[in-house]
Amino acid sequence: MTGRRAGLAGALLMIVLLAVNLRPAIAAVGPLLTEISDAFRLSGTAAGALTTLPLAFFGSYGLLAAFLRRPPRSETLLVCAMALLVAGLLLRLPGGVAALFAGSLVAGIAISIGNIAVPAIIKRDHPSRITTVTAIYTVAVTAGASLSSGLAVPVEDWFGASWRLPLGLLAIPAALAGLLWLSRSRRAARTARSAPPAAPRRG
Repeated sequence: MTGRRAGLAGALLMIVLLAVNLRPAIAAVGPLLTEISDAFRLSGTAAGALTTLPLAFFGSYGLLAAFLRRPPRSETLLVCAMALLVAGLLLRLPGGVAALFAGSLVAGIAISIGNIAVPAIIKRDHPSRITTVTAIYTVAVTAGASLSSGLAVPVEDWFGASWRLPLGLLAIPAALAGLLWLSRSRRAARTARSAPPAAPRRG
C-alpha cells in the first residue's frame, strides 16, 4: 500500500509540475506589458495582440489532432509541449518585435498541446480518481498563473533587471517538467515494446 501511495504521489507531482507551466507564459506578460510596449514602441493594438495571440492558438492542436491517423502518446506530446514552451519563452528574449510575437505564438501552441494531453493522461491513468486529479490539475494551473503574474514585477525589481529576466526564468520549470516527462515517456515506450502483441479478434 505504501508503494502504491508513493507511486500515486509521484504521478500527481509530475502532473502538478506540468500544470503550473501551462499559463505563466501568458499570465506573466500582463504586469510587464507597459515596459515591453515601451521597449518595442508597440501600439495599443499590438500590445493587446501580444497577450491574446497565445489564447487564439489554445485549440490549435485539437484541430490538428482530428486529422492525425495515429496521434502520439500523451507522454510524447507533453515532452514536445514543454520543448516548444521553452523555445517560445527563449525566443521572445533577445530579438525584435517579430521574435517577440513568434515566441508568443509558439508558447500558445505548446500550451494547446498540454491542455489536451494532460486530461487524457488523467483519464487513462487515474480512472477511479478523475474528479480529484482533475481538481488538483486545475488548481495547479491556476496557481502557476497567479504566481507568475504576481512575481513578475517583484523579480524584476529584486534583481534590478528588465522584463526579460522574469519571462526568461519561466523556461527553467518548463525545462525541468520536460526532462521528467521525457524519462517517463521513454519508460512507457519500453513497456509498450516489451508488451506481447494483442491477440487478433475473431470474426
